[in-house]
Amino acid sequence: MKKLSTTFLLFVLLSFTPVDEAYAQSEVSNGYNPLSLRQVHESYLMWKRTLWRRVDLMEKQNKPFFAINRELSKVIIEAVQNGVLIPYSSDSVNDSNIMAREDFLTNIQQETFEEDDPFGGGFEEDDPFAAFEEDDPFAEEEVVEETGPVFIPNREFSIFEIKEDLYFDRVHSRIYFDIQSISMYLPGDSFYNNSGVEKPVASFRFIDLYNLFKSMPKEAIWYNERNIAQHKNLGDAFLLRLFKGIIVKVANADDIRVSELYSKSRKEGIMASFKVEQDLMEWEANLWEY
Repeated sequence: MKKLSTTFLLFVLLSFTPVDEAYAQSEVSNGYNPLSLRQVHESYLMWKRTLWRRVDLMEKQNKPFFAINRELSKVIIEAVQNGVLIPYSSDSVNDSNIMAREDFLTNIQQETFEEDDPFGGGFEEDDPFAAFEEDDPFAEEEVVEETGPVFIPNREFSIFEIKEDLYFDRVHSRIYFDIQSISMYLPGDSFYNNSGVEKPVASFRFIDLYNLFKSMPKEAIWYNERNIAQHKNLGDAFLLRLFKGIIVKVANADDIRVSELYSKSRKEGIMASFKVEQDLMEWEANLWEY
């Protein structure tokens, strides 16, 4: 009887517990990162750092990600246009910064000049050398057709930034790289970039990209030019770390990049990135002493 009363009391308490609160509690105590492709409980993490890598797909080692008509940027852009991939406005890729599809399309459109823009072509009214044509009363009225937005070619988006966690799994006694998000940029030297600096387009969850790549085995490929019978899926290529990218930022309290620490010259910034990479490898070796 006492056992029955206890069971009934527990049932009553659970019945009056708000569903949202119960879900929130389970979500907080879950201990797993929803952005991770390889799910590892936080209690297994002995050490973790967050890194940002800049990947230039025009570099020789990264060319397989950028094969003609199979560009990584092409796969991503078409997926967003078709509504099967969600873009985000920052690399934190949480629900609070989901980018509207219209905003994404605006980011990949060519910039247009206003009619009165002196740098956009045409003549000004007070220009004495401007061409002047009289109105022809017998001329047919010219019909101006409205055209849709003109998009920047997919191959122009060749810069990507990878945000990843580097952690030591105490259970398996090894270091893992866990890609969290990938951001796409328009290079500063692109003909379609008037600002001259790299223009961020959008960020994407890597777990979403991985599932997208796996659903497109014939389109989303890492092109193996040495053996075309052994192309790899883009998702597998990222997991196998077939890309080459330099570290541009390590998580820090001031949220500054490596180049800002060594701003004297571009060469010093690049050397500093390699130094960070070497320090991480040395740290991994030292972990085996514990």
